[in-house]
Amino acid sequence: MIKKTEIKAILGALFTIIFLIGCGGTSSSSNPDKNDSSSSNPENNNSSPTVEVKKNAVFSSSDEDYTRLGIKKEQVEAWEDAMRTDGKSGSFEWWYSDFLFDDGTSVVVVFYTKLAFDTYGMARPTASISVYYPDGTKAENFYFESIGTDINASKIITDVHVGKSYLTNKNGDYLLHFEKDGLIFDAKMVSNLPMKRPNTGFIYFEEDKSKYFAWLATQISSNVEATLTHKGKTSKFSGLGYHDHNWGNTAMNEIINHWHWGRVTINDYTVVFFEIIANNDFNNSKIPVFLVAKGNKFIEMDSPITVKKTNIITHPSTNKKYAKNITVSQTDSNGTTYSITSQSKKDLTFLDMNRFPFEIGNSPTYLRSLSDFNLTIIQSNGSKIEQSGQGIIEQMSFDDNIVFNKK
Repeated sequence: MIKKTEIKAILGALFTIIFLIGCGGTSSSSNPDKNDSSSSNPENNNSSPTVEVKKNAVFSSSDEDYTRLGIKKEQVEAWEDAMRTDGKSGSFEWWYSDFLFDDGTSVVVVFYTKLAFDTYGMARPTASISVYYPDGTKAENFYFESIGTDINASKIITDVHVGKSYLTNKNGDYLLHFEKDGLIFDAKMVSNLPMKRPNTGFIYFEEDKSKYFAWLATQISSNVEATLTHKGKTSKFSGLGYHDHNWGNTAMNEIINHWHWGRVTINDYTVVFFEIIANNDFNNSKIPVFLVAKGNKFIEMDSPITVKKTNIITHPSTNKKYAKNITVSQTDSNGTTYSITSQSKKDLTFLDMNRFPFEIGNSPTYLRSLSDFNLTIIQSNGSKIEQSGQGIIEQMSFDDNIVFNKK
């Protein structure tokens, strides 16, 4: 008998061209057994009514979790950015890199273990690139390996290969190469900061810790030298880069309603933030992260993170609630408060993920935008520093985000 995962894989092959409409975003899929009518139809269920108990989603931080995961509290090791899943059904994993160059060109490259994030489908290594030029034009391309092919990736150090494309850690510097149909991109990333993760980097969605979503910030800010060949013309670029790594074992639409993520480097300061809003099954828990660095050191914070969304609109592309302005704030141990405010300026990529050849939520959408950022630093004596720069922000929604601004 053909398994449902195999059917999905076959559909993925037939509809791969649909995936080409979109690019490099984040998506997921639903458990193929979730919609089994024998369990969902109340007429087939003779058990007594039960009271629903909603659970919270939390970042893992216990000593037992560090020991069980084999990681250290104060140090991120190189192997943590290597492959963390088996790349097969029941997992997703991606390595994301973006680049903002001095001339205004930006590039995003993503390596996947699957066709995008078909969590319950078969392995299918994929690499994508999006190039955004200052004049508003863009170039995109994708490479897909055969269905059922395991990704060529090390579990010891970052060394990921998809076709002719690769991302590899060479003595702490990252080398990235993408190549498909004459679109060739090479970048050398020299990090300005150590790797960073909030607590263990694992967000758990069940008390038994059976469902998780993990995040590791590998290169929050790096100096980049790159070359791009497109339509027979080769250009050189200099600028700043960013790289992070996500993986998990549960389709994201089953645990997450939506999220915001942004990153910017402004003079000597580097800021990365995100806020994940869990879905209703997990009490719409809010999981914020706010990382601020000055020079080559992270600033240690010891107060709650506050996230404020303003200028909320219904975005014409996603038809979802969207905050044109997001302010994230936190105070350090010296009483200095750091606040970053993003103001979305230009949409770069929009994905209607209903076009994907697998189920990934009720109305899943992804939006990547170029944003202006304002950094405000208020010291304990009342003195204020204000700086501004440009970076990237994204919004991912797996469902109708009616809980968008829920307290």
